Amino acid sequence: MIISTLSNGWYVFGNVMLRHMQWFEAA
Repeated sequence: MIISTLSNGWYVFGNVMLRHMQWFEAA
């Protein structure tokens, strides 16, 4: 349960970071 939540949190965090990277590249 905890590992699943942690993994999901990291997945969301990774998506956010990826979006920021794309924003920087587009700017």
